[in-house]
Amino acid sequence: MSPRLDQTDQQLPRDSNKFPGSSDPAADAEILPDSTTQPVWRTPLIAGVAAACGCVAIAVVNPTDTGVPICWSRAVFGIDCPLCGGLRATNSLMRGRFLEAADHNVLVAIALPIVAVIWVIWVAMAIAGRPFRIPRPPTWLIAVLAVLVASFTVLRNTGGPAWVDWLASGTYR
Repeated sequence: MSPRLDQTDQQLPRDSNKFPGSSDPAADAEILPDSTTQPVWRTPLIAGVAAACGCVAIAVVNPTDTGVPICWSRAVFGIDCPLCGGLRATNSLMRGRFLEAADHNVLVAIALPIVAVIWVIWVAMAIAGRPFRIPRPPTWLIAVLAVLVASFTVLRNTGGPAWVDWLASGTYR
């Protein structure tokens, strides 16, 4: 009678050329990139350059003047999506006009500066050699943000008093 083996008792064959974290560091070096050969600030730098190129393109080609194609939700459903006016808001932020950016899209006008600050913190921590990690937000915060975005979308499309009507993206009315 042979003893019964549980899955935890079974030994899987280990080939050091196939499994990262094996006992052979030379084999692991072929599979896993060596983090010491790449500067730690490389990823935030690439992200920053990509974002800066996008922002400069939006600043140079003014979406209000150039006839950027209408948003698909506006074209198909006739409503502003939560990001409608985002390109114009970004253009206004690039020119230092925060109130104008908020008039185009208040969510983008608030979110982009926050993202820029987070990027600066990321770069500073990378240069200092410290790991950067954004903690997972609590479920209640995600729910509150979802309700705010949904409320913003409804309010900007229903019109009404001046304190609500200014939320609309404005160009298409």
